[in-house]
Amino acid sequence: MQFILASESARRVDLLRSAGFAFEARKSGFPEKTFDDPRETVEYNARGKALAVAAETDGLVLGSDTVVHVPGLPKGESIFGQAGSPEDVRRMLGTLAGRAHEVYSGVAVARGADVVVRHAVTTVRMRSISEEEIAAYTATGDGEGKAGGYAIQGRAAMFVEWIGGDYTNVVGLPLALTARMLADSGVRWYSS
Repeated sequence: MQFILASESARRVDLLRSAGFAFEARKSGFPEKTFDDPRETVEYNARGKALAVAAETDGLVLGSDTVVHVPGLPKGESIFGQAGSPEDVRRMLGTLAGRAHEVYSGVAVARGADVVVRHAVTTVRMRSISEEEIAAYTATGDGEGKAGGYAIQGRAAMFVEWIGGDYTNVVGLPLALTARMLADSGVRWYSS
C-alpha cells in the first residue's frame, strides 16, 4: 500500500524516516486556518491536509499540524504558528521565555474521503532567556518556519527546563500516536 505524508516538513520527514517508515512526501497546498482553540486548529488543518492529498491518490495519507499555545494570553494572541520572520522569532521567544506553554499537534490518517483525526499535547517550560540570547538565536535562523519560533532539537534545547509529554510532538509529529494510527490502518514501521 502506498503511504504518503501530506507535508514536506523536514522535521516530519526525518522523524518518520528515523522510525523506519517508508513513504513519499507531498505538499498538500491546503490553506491553514487558526481558531481560538488550539485543538480545533490542529485537527482542522491536519484533516484538511490529509484529505487534500487523499483526493489525488488511492494510498493512505498522513496529515499533521503543530501550533504552540500560551495559556493566559488573550484569545487571538495565544496561538503561535510558524514563525515567518526574524521579528516573529524574537516576539515568540520573548513571550515563551520564563513560562510554560503547550505544543498541540493534530494527526490525520485518510484514505479517500475516510479520515481519522487525533491530537497530542505536550507541555514545555522554558527558562528565562536574555535579550542577548534571543537576538543570537534569532540570528541563527533556526526558529524561522517553526511553530513557536524555536526548534527544540537544536540550539533551543538549552532554553527548555522541563517537558511533560511526547518529545517528538514538540519536534513536529507525535510518533507514538502516529504509529498507532498508522498501524490501525495497516501501515507499520516494520514488515509483517
